[in-house]
Amino acid sequence: MINLLAYTQMDNVEVTASATTAATGASGSNGKSGVVVWTNSMSTMMLGFLADLVASGARTSSGFKSVHHNQCAQALNGHFKLSLTGDQCSNHLKKWRKMWGRIVHLKNLSGALWDEDTCTIRLSDEQYAGHCNAFKADAPYLNTPIEHYRAMETIFGSTTATGKYAKSGNDVVSVDQEEEESEVNLSPNVGESSSKVPPKKKAKVVKIEDDPLLTTLKDGFKMMVEALVKSGGDDDVVSDGLWDALVAIQGFDEAHIAHYYDHLVDTPKTAKAFMTLSLANKLVWVTRYVEKTFEVLYNLN
Repeated sequence: MINLLAYTQMDNVEVTASATTAATGASGSNGKSGVVVWTNSMSTMMLGFLADLVASGARTSSGFKSVHHNQCAQALNGHFKLSLTGDQCSNHLKKWRKMWGRIVHLKNLSGALWDEDTCTIRLSDEQYAGHCNAFKADAPYLNTPIEHYRAMETIFGSTTATGKYAKSGNDVVSVDQEEEESEVNLSPNVGESSSKVPPKKKAKVVKIEDDPLLTTLKDGFKMMVEALVKSGGDDDVVSDGLWDALVAIQGFDEAHIAHYYDHLVDTPKTAKAFMTLSLANKLVWVTRYVEKTFEVLYNLN
């Protein structure tokens, strides 16, 4: 079970609660919820407590019950000297469930690599910059270890995901029709405000059909990229013969070749993948880079 001593050095907590909450929250019972500011240490303890329930087999197949949320609130109240209710824990858990849905979506991005040791979704520099420019809210989950990933995986990994970020493959998924709760920040590292919201609409179940050919191509491309990266060895070492391989490609200005060489030196993984290509495919890579960088058109023929 979770060790409460691990939280004694955590940050201080600021709580604003209604009179009804103060009267009922100490025991973790359901009552009229006030407003609570969730700190990272509170979220850590809540996720750890619920993950322990899952690991012990206490949670039912349909999810956590009110008694579980009340037990969680009681544990938090006893440790942090708060007046939380089970409803407030339930509302806060919904925010983490949405984060998990987003993480699952990002792990399935084409070209994304999953680092199991550090719980990190890795994208190439170019793909990372392009994705974060279009979806700024995804930046905290990419190319950096995801905090509380293991606890979220234990809690949500074996249940049906909800929300627009959970759609993938041919799985039957539940489309979340809940109205968005008011929140300060969805980042897993930042405290946030949560309060009881009106009853939600029930989710309806739909079946998302995917093109089998597209799925096969996507999975094949991902496996190829992973194999190329794993075969690269030390990420910081530039492949031998890289410059000679570039010079051997005819038809480009030397300045453009030098510029692409500098790019490959800065991205060793890309350089290692480049060295495994045939001459024709190397020509495609160089041409694409030069045309994109310098807006100069080259004839591949």
